[in-house]
Amino acid sequence: MLQNFIICVNAVIPSATYLIVGVLLRKFKVAKPDDVKKFTHLTFIALYPFLMFDNIYGRNIGQNMNWLLVGYCMGYLAVVILVTWLLVCRYEKNDYNRGAMIQAIFRSNIVLMGLPIGINLFGKSNVAAVAVVLLFAAPTYNVVSVIIFEKFRRGKADVRKMIKGVLTNPLIDGAIAALVVMALGIQVPEIIMQPVVALSDSTTPIAMVLLGASLNMEGMRNESRRVAVSVIGKLIIVPAFGIVGAVMLGFTGVELIAVVLMFATPTALASFAMASSMGGNGEIAGNAVVFSTMVSCFTLPIWLFALKTMGLF
Repeated sequence: MLQNFIICVNAVIPSATYLIVGVLLRKFKVAKPDDVKKFTHLTFIALYPFLMFDNIYGRNIGQNMNWLLVGYCMGYLAVVILVTWLLVCRYEKNDYNRGAMIQAIFRSNIVLMGLPIGINLFGKSNVAAVAVVLLFAAPTYNVVSVIIFEKFRRGKADVRKMIKGVLTNPLIDGAIAALVVMALGIQVPEIIMQPVVALSDSTTPIAMVLLGASLNMEGMRNESRRVAVSVIGKLIIVPAFGIVGAVMLGFTGVELIAVVLMFATPTALASFAMASSMGGNGEIAGNAVVFSTMVSCFTLPIWLFALKTMGLF
Protein backbone atom coordinates (compact mmCIF):
# COMPACT_ATOMS: atom_id res chain seq x y z
CA MET A 1 0.00 0.00 0.00
CA LEU A 2 2.85 2.36 0.84
CA GLN A 3 4.40 1.65 -2.55
CA ASN A 4 1.10 2.56 -4.27
CA PHE A 5 0.99 5.84 -2.36
CA ILE A 6 4.57 6.67 -3.34
CA ILE A 7 3.82 5.97 -7.02
CA CYS A 8 0.80 8.31 -6.95
CA VAL A 9 2.61 11.07 -5.09
CA ASN A 10 5.59 10.81 -7.44
CA ALA A 11 3.25 11.34 -10.39
CA VAL A 12 2.20 14.72 -8.99
CA ILE A 13 5.50 15.92 -7.44
CA PRO A 14 7.07 17.17 -10.72
CA SER A 15 4.05 19.38 -11.49
CA ALA A 16 3.94 20.65 -7.91
CA THR A 17 7.68 21.42 -8.06
CA TYR A 18 7.30 23.48 -11.23
CA LEU A 19 4.45 25.37 -9.59
CA ILE A 20 6.53 26.13 -6.50
CA VAL A 21 9.38 27.43 -8.67
CA GLY A 22 6.95 29.77 -10.41
CA VAL A 23 5.45 30.96 -7.12
CA LEU A 24 8.94 31.74 -5.79
CA LEU A 25 9.84 33.63 -8.96
CA ARG A 26 6.76 35.79 -8.47
CA LYS A 27 7.37 36.24 -4.75
CA PHE A 28 10.91 37.48 -5.28
CA LYS A 29 9.76 39.61 -8.22
CA VAL A 30 11.98 37.83 -10.72
CA ALA A 31 8.93 37.24 -12.89
CA LYS A 32 6.76 40.32 -13.32
CA PRO A 33 3.03 39.89 -14.01
CA ASP A 34 3.20 41.50 -17.46
CA ASP A 35 6.13 39.29 -18.45
CA VAL A 36 4.31 36.19 -17.21
CA LYS A 37 1.25 37.03 -19.31
CA LYS A 38 3.43 37.64 -22.36
CA PHE A 39 5.38 34.40 -22.04
CA THR A 40 2.28 32.38 -21.17
CA HIS A 41 0.71 33.52 -24.43
CA LEU A 42 3.96 32.79 -26.29
CA THR A 43 4.12 29.30 -24.79
CA PHE A 44 0.52 28.62 -25.73
CA ILE A 45 1.04 29.71 -29.33
CA ALA A 46 4.53 28.35 -29.94
CA LEU A 47 4.83 25.15 -27.86
CA TYR A 48 1.36 23.66 -27.35
CA PRO A 49 1.01 22.55 -31.01
CA PHE A 50 4.21 20.51 -30.67
CA LEU A 51 2.93 18.98 -27.42
CA MET A 52 -0.25 17.74 -29.07
CA PHE A 53 1.50 16.65 -32.28
CA ASP A 54 4.07 14.63 -30.35
CA ASN A 55 1.43 12.92 -28.20
CA ILE A 56 -0.70 11.86 -31.18
CA TYR A 57 1.74 11.29 -34.06
CA GLY A 58 2.87 7.69 -34.41
CA ARG A 59 0.12 6.33 -32.17
CA ASN A 60 -2.47 4.02 -33.65
CA ILE A 61 -5.44 6.32 -33.16
CA GLY A 62 -7.75 3.66 -34.55
CA GLN A 63 -6.85 1.40 -31.64
CA ASN A 64 -6.71 4.21 -29.08
CA MET A 65 -9.94 5.90 -30.20
CA ASN A 66 -12.15 4.38 -27.54
CA TRP A 67 -15.52 5.85 -28.50
CA LEU A 68 -17.12 4.58 -25.30
CA LEU A 69 -14.51 6.52 -23.31
CA VAL A 70 -14.95 9.65 -25.42
CA GLY A 71 -18.73 9.33 -25.25
CA TYR A 72 -18.65 8.88 -21.49
CA CYS A 73 -16.32 11.83 -20.88
CA MET A 74 -18.26 14.20 -23.13
CA GLY A 75 -21.63 12.94 -21.89
CA TYR A 76 -20.64 13.34 -18.26
CA LEU A 77 -19.19 16.78 -19.04
CA ALA A 78 -22.57 17.78 -20.49
CA VAL A 79 -24.29 16.56 -17.32
CA VAL A 80 -21.81 18.45 -15.14
CA ILE A 81 -22.39 21.67 -17.08
CA LEU A 82 -26.18 21.34 -16.95
CA VAL A 83 -26.39 20.41 -13.25
CA THR A 84 -23.79 23.03 -12.27
CA TRP A 85 -25.68 25.68 -14.24
CA LEU A 86 -28.96 24.83 -12.46
CA LEU A 87 -27.45 24.62 -8.97
CA VAL A 88 -25.30 27.74 -9.28
CA CYS A 89 -28.30 29.73 -10.52
CA ARG A 90 -30.23 28.65 -7.43
CA TYR A 91 -27.31 29.34 -5.09
CA GLU A 92 -26.05 32.58 -6.64
CA LYS A 93 -28.47 35.34 -7.67
CA ASN A 94 -25.97 37.68 -9.32
CA ASP A 95 -25.35 37.03 -13.04
CA TYR A 96 -21.95 38.68 -12.71
CA ASN A 97 -20.80 35.81 -10.46
CA ARG A 98 -22.68 32.91 -12.02
CA GLY A 99 -20.62 32.42 -15.18
CA ALA A 100 -17.30 32.46 -13.31
CA MET A 101 -18.52 29.86 -10.81
CA ILE A 102 -19.97 27.51 -13.43
CA GLN A 103 -16.82 27.67 -15.53
CA ALA A 104 -14.58 27.13 -12.48
CA ILE A 105 -16.37 23.85 -11.77
CA PHE A 106 -16.48 22.28 -15.25
CA ARG A 107 -13.34 23.60 -16.98
CA SER A 108 -10.28 21.47 -16.14
CA ASN A 109 -6.58 22.09 -16.58
CA ILE A 110 -6.09 18.74 -18.29
CA VAL A 111 -3.37 20.17 -20.55
CA LEU A 112 -0.93 21.52 -17.96
CA MET A 113 -1.76 19.22 -15.03
CA GLY A 114 -3.48 16.19 -16.54
CA LEU A 115 -1.31 15.21 -19.50
CA PRO A 116 2.02 15.46 -17.60
CA ILE A 117 0.67 13.31 -14.75
CA GLY A 118 -0.54 10.74 -17.28
CA ILE A 119 2.93 10.69 -18.85
CA ASN A 120 4.55 10.27 -15.41
CA LEU A 121 2.29 7.29 -14.69
CA PHE A 122 2.32 5.48 -18.04
CA GLY A 123 5.07 7.01 -20.19
CA LYS A 124 4.70 9.26 -23.23
CA SER A 125 4.02 6.38 -25.63
CA ASN A 126 1.03 5.13 -23.64
CA VAL A 127 -1.13 8.22 -23.08
CA ALA A 128 -2.84 8.49 -26.46
CA ALA A 129 -6.18 7.91 -24.71
CA VAL A 130 -5.62 11.04 -22.63
CA ALA A 131 -4.64 13.04 -25.72
CA VAL A 132 -7.76 11.84 -27.57
CA VAL A 133 -10.03 12.92 -24.69
CA LEU A 134 -8.22 16.25 -24.62
CA LEU A 135 -8.80 16.65 -28.35
CA PHE A 136 -12.56 16.61 -27.76
CA ALA A 137 -12.56 18.46 -24.42
CA ALA A 138 -10.49 21.52 -25.41
CA PRO A 139 -12.88 22.98 -28.02
CA THR A 140 -15.90 22.07 -25.88
CA TYR A 141 -14.53 24.04 -22.94
CA ASN A 142 -13.99 27.10 -25.11
CA VAL A 143 -17.37 27.01 -26.86
CA VAL A 144 -19.41 26.35 -23.71
CA SER A 145 -17.56 29.07 -21.77
CA VAL A 146 -18.37 31.63 -24.47
CA ILE A 147 -22.04 30.62 -24.46
CA ILE A 148 -22.25 30.81 -20.66
CA PHE A 149 -20.71 34.26 -20.37
CA GLU A 150 -22.73 35.64 -23.25
CA LYS A 151 -25.88 34.29 -21.58
CA PHE A 152 -25.20 35.96 -18.25
CA ARG A 153 -24.24 39.31 -19.73
CA ARG A 154 -27.39 39.19 -21.87
CA GLY A 155 -25.41 38.94 -25.06
CA LYS A 156 -25.56 36.76 -28.16
CA ALA A 157 -22.81 34.28 -28.90
CA ASP A 158 -20.98 34.92 -32.18
CA VAL A 159 -20.99 31.54 -33.94
CA ARG A 160 -18.35 32.59 -36.48
CA LYS A 161 -16.06 33.80 -33.74
CA MET A 162 -16.50 30.55 -31.79
CA ILE A 163 -15.71 28.42 -34.86
CA LYS A 164 -12.68 30.54 -35.65
CA GLY A 165 -11.54 30.30 -32.03
CA VAL A 166 -11.74 26.50 -32.12
CA LEU A 167 -9.96 26.17 -35.48
CA THR A 168 -7.15 28.54 -34.45
CA ASN A 169 -6.63 26.95 -31.02
CA PRO A 170 -2.97 25.77 -30.95
CA LEU A 171 -3.97 22.51 -29.23
CA ILE A 172 -6.47 21.70 -31.95
CA ASP A 173 -4.06 22.77 -34.70
CA GLY A 174 -1.34 20.47 -33.37
CA ALA A 175 -3.75 17.56 -33.14
CA ILE A 176 -5.14 18.18 -36.64
CA ALA A 177 -1.61 18.36 -38.07
CA ALA A 178 -0.75 14.98 -36.52
CA LEU A 179 -3.97 13.37 -37.77
CA VAL A 180 -3.49 14.73 -41.30
CA VAL A 181 0.12 13.55 -41.46
CA MET A 182 -0.87 10.06 -40.31
CA ALA A 183 -3.90 9.92 -42.62
CA LEU A 184 -1.68 10.72 -45.61
CA GLY A 185 0.89 8.14 -44.53
CA ILE A 186 3.65 10.71 -44.25
CA GLN A 187 6.71 9.57 -42.29
CA VAL A 188 8.19 12.61 -40.56
CA PRO A 189 12.00 12.47 -40.84
CA GLU A 190 13.89 11.89 -37.61
CA ILE A 191 15.82 15.14 -38.14
CA ILE A 192 12.46 16.97 -37.92
CA MET A 193 11.01 14.89 -35.10
CA GLN A 194 13.98 15.57 -32.82
CA PRO A 195 13.22 19.29 -32.40
CA VAL A 196 9.48 18.53 -32.31
CA VAL A 197 9.99 16.14 -29.38
CA ALA A 198 12.38 18.57 -27.67
CA LEU A 199 9.86 21.41 -27.93
CA SER A 200 7.10 19.09 -26.71
CA ASP A 201 9.17 18.01 -23.70
CA SER A 202 9.91 21.64 -22.80
CA THR A 203 6.24 22.66 -22.83
CA THR A 204 5.15 21.25 -19.48
CA PRO A 205 8.01 22.61 -17.31
CA ILE A 206 7.81 26.06 -18.88
CA ALA A 207 4.01 26.25 -18.77
CA MET A 208 3.82 24.99 -15.18
CA VAL A 209 6.45 27.46 -13.97
CA LEU A 210 4.52 30.25 -15.69
CA LEU A 211 1.31 28.99 -14.10
CA GLY A 212 2.94 29.15 -10.67
CA ALA A 213 4.22 32.65 -11.42
CA SER A 214 0.73 33.73 -12.46
CA LEU A 215 -0.94 32.63 -9.20
CA ASN A 216 -1.81 35.82 -7.37
CA MET A 217 -1.88 35.17 -3.63
CA GLU A 218 -3.26 38.62 -2.83
CA GLY A 219 -6.89 39.03 -1.99
CA MET A 220 -7.34 35.35 -1.15
CA ARG A 221 -10.10 36.17 1.32
CA ASN A 222 -12.21 37.99 -1.24
CA GLU A 223 -15.11 35.95 -2.58
CA SER A 224 -13.99 33.10 -0.30
CA ARG A 225 -17.45 31.52 0.01
CA ARG A 226 -18.09 31.38 -3.73
CA VAL A 227 -14.56 30.21 -4.45
CA ALA A 228 -14.84 27.46 -1.81
CA VAL A 229 -18.06 26.19 -3.39
CA SER A 230 -16.40 26.16 -6.81
CA VAL A 231 -13.27 24.35 -5.61
CA ILE A 232 -15.20 21.69 -3.66
CA GLY A 233 -17.38 21.07 -6.68
CA LYS A 234 -14.37 20.95 -9.01
CA LEU A 235 -12.04 18.70 -7.04
CA ILE A 236 -14.35 16.50 -4.96
CA ILE A 237 -17.97 16.29 -6.10
CA VAL A 238 -17.54 16.26 -9.89
CA PRO A 239 -14.67 13.72 -9.94
CA ALA A 240 -16.38 11.49 -7.34
CA PHE A 241 -19.44 10.86 -9.52
CA GLY A 242 -17.37 10.76 -12.71
CA ILE A 243 -14.89 8.20 -11.40
CA VAL A 244 -17.58 5.97 -9.91
CA GLY A 245 -19.47 6.00 -13.20
CA ALA A 246 -16.31 5.15 -15.14
CA VAL A 247 -15.51 2.24 -12.83
CA MET A 248 -19.06 0.93 -13.16
CA LEU A 249 -18.66 0.97 -16.95
CA GLY A 250 -15.53 -1.13 -16.61
CA PHE A 251 -12.84 1.43 -17.43
CA THR A 252 -9.41 0.56 -16.07
CA GLY A 253 -5.81 1.52 -16.70
CA VAL A 254 -5.02 4.57 -18.79
CA GLU A 255 -8.68 4.97 -19.84
CA LEU A 256 -9.77 5.31 -16.23
CA ILE A 257 -6.93 7.72 -15.51
CA ALA A 258 -8.01 9.78 -18.54
CA VAL A 259 -11.37 10.24 -16.79
CA VAL A 260 -9.61 11.22 -13.54
CA LEU A 261 -7.37 13.72 -15.31
CA MET A 262 -10.29 15.28 -17.17
CA PHE A 263 -12.47 15.80 -14.10
CA ALA A 264 -10.17 15.88 -11.05
CA THR A 265 -7.57 18.39 -12.28
CA PRO A 266 -7.86 22.03 -11.14
CA THR A 267 -9.64 24.87 -12.88
CA ALA A 268 -7.92 25.85 -16.13
CA LEU A 269 -5.84 29.01 -16.11
CA ALA A 270 -7.61 30.15 -19.28
CA SER A 271 -10.84 30.50 -17.30
CA PHE A 272 -9.50 33.66 -15.67
CA ALA A 273 -8.84 35.36 -19.01
CA MET A 274 -12.21 34.21 -20.33
CA ALA A 275 -14.15 35.54 -17.34
CA SER A 276 -12.31 38.86 -17.27
CA SER A 277 -12.72 39.53 -20.98
CA MET A 278 -16.39 38.53 -21.21
CA GLY A 279 -17.97 40.47 -18.38
CA GLY A 280 -17.71 37.82 -15.66
CA ASN A 281 -16.25 38.06 -12.18
CA GLY A 282 -12.53 37.71 -12.86
CA GLU A 283 -11.73 37.73 -9.14
CA ILE A 284 -13.75 34.55 -8.55
CA ALA A 285 -12.21 32.95 -11.64
CA GLY A 286 -8.66 33.88 -10.64
CA ASN A 287 -9.01 32.75 -7.03
CA ALA A 288 -10.64 29.49 -8.19
CA VAL A 289 -7.54 28.82 -10.29
CA VAL A 290 -5.25 29.59 -7.34
CA PHE A 291 -7.10 27.55 -4.73
CA SER A 292 -7.96 24.59 -6.95
CA THR A 293 -4.37 24.36 -8.22
CA MET A 294 -2.95 24.30 -4.70
CA VAL A 295 -5.58 21.93 -3.28
CA SER A 296 -5.29 19.55 -6.25
CA CYS A 297 -1.68 18.82 -5.25
CA PHE A 298 -3.27 16.94 -2.34
CA THR A 299 -6.56 15.68 -3.82
CA LEU A 300 -5.12 14.24 -7.04
CA PRO A 301 -2.69 11.87 -5.26
CA ILE A 302 -5.59 10.74 -3.05
CA TRP A 303 -7.80 9.90 -6.06
CA LEU A 304 -4.90 8.10 -7.75
CA PHE A 305 -3.96 6.24 -4.57
CA ALA A 306 -7.52 5.02 -4.04
CA LEU A 307 -7.73 3.65 -7.59
CA LYS A 308 -4.22 2.16 -7.43
CA THR A 309 -5.01 0.41 -4.15
CA MET A 310 -8.15 -1.06 -5.74
CA GLY A 311 -6.00 -2.42 -8.57
CA LEU A 312 -7.78 -0.37 -11.23
CA PHE A 313 -4.58 0.83 -12.92
